[in-house]
Amino acid sequence: MDKPGRIPRLDRRLAQRLTEKKERLDRYRPLPSAIVRRLHDDLRVLLTYHSNAIEGNTLSLRETQLVIEYGITVGGHSLREYLEATNHAEAFAYLTTLVDQRLSITIEAILDLHRLTMAKILDGAGAFRRGAVSIRGARLTPPPASQVPTLMAEWVAWLAEPGLEYEPIVRAAIAHHGFEAVHPFEDGNGRVGRLLLNLMLMRDGYPPALLLRDWRVGYVRALAAADTGTYTPLVNLVGRAVERGLDLYLSACAAEPESEYLRLDELAERTGYTAAHLGWLIRKGRLEAVKHGGRWYSTVDAVERYRRDVEQGKVPKGRPKTT
Repeated sequence: MDKPGRIPRLDRRLAQRLTEKKERLDRYRPLPSAIVRRLHDDLRVLLTYHSNAIEGNTLSLRETQLVIEYGITVGGHSLREYLEATNHAEAFAYLTTLVDQRLSITIEAILDLHRLTMAKILDGAGAFRRGAVSIRGARLTPPPASQVPTLMAEWVAWLAEPGLEYEPIVRAAIAHHGFEAVHPFEDGNGRVGRLLLNLMLMRDGYPPALLLRDWRVGYVRALAAADTGTYTPLVNLVGRAVERGLDLYLSACAAEPESEYLRLDELAERTGYTAAHLGWLIRKGRLEAVKHGGRWYSTVDAVERYRRDVEQGKVPKGRPKTT
């Protein structure tokens, strides 16, 4: 149980695994555009399926994919279930545009996410609730509707300042509970809350958390424990979900091992070129590279493409002048 005033922490072994896996992922950054596109497409379907399934949607993973990617519907499901799939996919696409915006999460962004998530499903899509609601399976009673705007303003302010004292995964878990406790909307609180959870994590350099449908019971119990001030179960559950996301990203990167971006000194050790020669090739526009944090990065694959181009006479060999 979390003691009053004590900051909840991830399980030590889980925290170590997350640190190691994130460091491995960071060594691949910036990710090649092909990997980014593939991950976006996969996550759009996976997150939609699991988030909706947690709320009771009966579409299978394959059916969710057919609806999102091809607009194909299968009999035996309600119109609402199909709308939940297409809406969530659109909301996730919008969320990815918010990740690189370094501004704090705003009320406007929260309302936009809800509007997209509940479009054509709820008359009040994109607006805070005006009446009382209950949380299915929870003892906690959400606050009156009249308090929601003030409480959400406080939630946004907490993220921007006091919440920064917590490490990213812990902060995201605590904030997720806070959002769900307010339950600011008539419907769609779980879906929007999980989208916001992933927005927080992605802005801190983590992949989205894959909260699986099979974890629903543990997820509900973890939120209930947080209602009493015991956040550790929720923090660890979110940590495990982040680990699933890291595993997905690392698997995609491992499928293209030569696409790992390396500093020029690291690349020199693996290719036989000197770092100075590689830098010269980049400046001449003969070697694909990206600049990150004031340093150039390229890949073994890019060097091998340059080598083949030289052999085929597509580019002059050339060497930097030495002094």
